[in-house]
Amino acid sequence: DVTYGWWAGNAGVTNKSGKFIAAHIAHTGLIAFAAGGSTLWELARYNPEIPMGHQSSIFLAHLASIGIGFDEAGAWTGAGVASIAIVHLVLSMVYGAGGLLHSVLFVGDMQDSEVPQARKFKLEWDNPDNQTFILGHHLLFFGVACIWFVEWARIHGIYDPAIGAVRQVEYNLNLTSIWNHQFDFLAIDSLEDVLGGHAFLAFLEITGGAFHIATKQVGEYTKFKGAGLLSAEAILSFSCAGLG
Repeated sequence: DVTYGWWAGNAGVTNKSGKFIAAHIAHTGLIAFAAGGSTLWELARYNPEIPMGHQSSIFLAHLASIGIGFDEAGAWTGAGVASIAIVHLVLSMVYGAGGLLHSVLFVGDMQDSEVPQARKFKLEWDNPDNQTFILGHHLLFFGVACIWFVEWARIHGIYDPAIGAVRQVEYNLNLTSIWNHQFDFLAIDSLEDVLGGHAFLAFLEITGGAFHIATKQVGEYTKFKGAGLLSAEAILSFSCAGLG
């Protein structure tokens, strides 16, 4: 039951999980468009003779941090930057089309869908099994993203500010070190430890995701706990984005 005005948050999609998904797909499309367009904008104005930090570069700097656009010695090449930007622009159109399909053609509530698998992803805030089922799938995707980052650093390499060059990094899966760094993670100065933390996080998220999908709600369920699941997921999303 909605107890707040139409202007507040996602009030307009209450009991309309299909429309809720459409809004999120459209939001993803806007993010992809902004990333692709801003990357091309920075690329057109980039001057390799001036330090990147003096050019107000954001997207190129993020690409450089994972070893894209620069060679192993840290010299600018621009390789792959335009392609990545264009892929983001194309994907933004795909996401936009998906958002329109969910808004205009598909059912407004996943509960009314003719596809059995789709009905499992309907939003029921008073149904703990539904909440944990959806949360589990999100955790799986986060875990896969962490694996991608770890393998990219191991095979392709990422930028190491300590040596000013791109190098391949083997993760250090030392559980004692990971445990000891949970309160001073801002002081970590080893890329091996950073990648080890991501590898452990991938295992934790995939295991937790599988657990949430395969099992029922553990403990007493309350409305506060239902809202807390969404809040925890949002915090985890920002954390993964920041670590990546």
